[in-house]
Amino acid sequence: MSGESSIYEIEFPRREQYASLAESIDTDIAIIGGGLTGVSAALHLAENGFSAVVLEAGKLGTGGSGRNGGHVCQGWPNDFHHIQRQLSEQDAQIAWDSGMAAIDLVKDRVKKYKIDCDLTFGYVDAAYHRRQMAGLDEMQREWEARGYEGFTRLNDRTALAAHIDTNAYVGGLFDSKSGHMQPLKYLHGLAAAAKSQGAVIFENTPITKVDVHASGGHKHLHTKNGQQVRAKILLLCGNAYLADVGLPIMKSRLAQVTSSVLATKPLSTNMAKQLLPTGAAVADCNAALNYYRIDAKGRMIFGGRASYTNVNFGGVESDLRRRMVDIFPLLKDIEKDEVWSGKIGITVNRIPQFGRTPDNIYFVQGFSGHGVALTGQAGVMLADAVIGDQTRFDIMSSLSHMPFPGGPLRTPALALGMAYYKLRDRLKI
Repeated sequence: MSGESSIYEIEFPRREQYASLAESIDTDIAIIGGGLTGVSAALHLAENGFSAVVLEAGKLGTGGSGRNGGHVCQGWPNDFHHIQRQLSEQDAQIAWDSGMAAIDLVKDRVKKYKIDCDLTFGYVDAAYHRRQMAGLDEMQREWEARGYEGFTRLNDRTALAAHIDTNAYVGGLFDSKSGHMQPLKYLHGLAAAAKSQGAVIFENTPITKVDVHASGGHKHLHTKNGQQVRAKILLLCGNAYLADVGLPIMKSRLAQVTSSVLATKPLSTNMAKQLLPTGAAVADCNAALNYYRIDAKGRMIFGGRASYTNVNFGGVESDLRRRMVDIFPLLKDIEKDEVWSGKIGITVNRIPQFGRTPDNIYFVQGFSGHGVALTGQAGVMLADAVIGDQTRFDIMSSLSHMPFPGGPLRTPALALGMAYYKLRDRLKI
């Protein structure tokens, strides 16, 4: 995400600054994108004795990794059968375990590197009506059949009230193993860890062109200011922010969606406890969902208003406020602290696209709003493939990803398609 200042940036002014690239350099591994995927890959490579250079176009966290809603979710961003039906049972289990390992990776790194990022557990998927509740029941059956033990079914509004003080939903599913965090602090914690292990990070170093030389497949990365980074291996980790350096197979299979977030002024302790008694983060089951949590400062961090046209028609704050007050009437007069918007990358099937070229360009993209934990795991999977353990990467890269229909018109086509699902959600059918 990018745009207006997020509350995370404002409350974290003393974060470490990294120099921009001042002269041309050579490296074994170059990583374009200083978000959670790229920094996670750099950290894992450095931990295993490989040198890597991270090239971030702006400051760390100015994309989605440092400006999202802060939700830390288990698993893959869509029902697992979208993955399972393309794989053998053995490979499907490896893919399942890879998704489930994402939050364990977060916990392990927070502990190992003493990252202060307000990591909190407890999550509710909330259903507006019985069709959505049936979908959550199917999800619970699928996950528990594979051994997952984090779920508690919230059968009705009475059960839901233990976690959310609202009449908006008919029920939900509580997940004790998902949660929320301050994402910019986590990203900078990973960056500091990567630096301590030997990785090199450059901020304000946009890459405008990548040349692949026939002799040896070396990559020459050209910066906006004229420097070059010459690398043997390249990792593309910019997701929705790769601009002109993404591969054609990536561009046709990724669509950008604009999402917005409102942060209120801190609530009183009593009000915060009343609205979300267990401190769980919440997301509803609509196609264009609302998602929210109360952060460590007592602010309601409320996100939603997905735009598939990527055109800002104004009224972001009033729209988010209306959505928030529909769920929590008590917040009608609460003052806002900050509002910001930005872009996330989605794929047709909402499963991240992994891939590589014959000349050692690796990539992953399309976390579909589910990336705070999964992006870090994807970075490790990219790094493992470079190191020599390609099992998980090869399984995920074997999945087929359809290009978005409409070619150059895919954004309006996507917006038209989503309009149907939004109407269906409003009509509760």
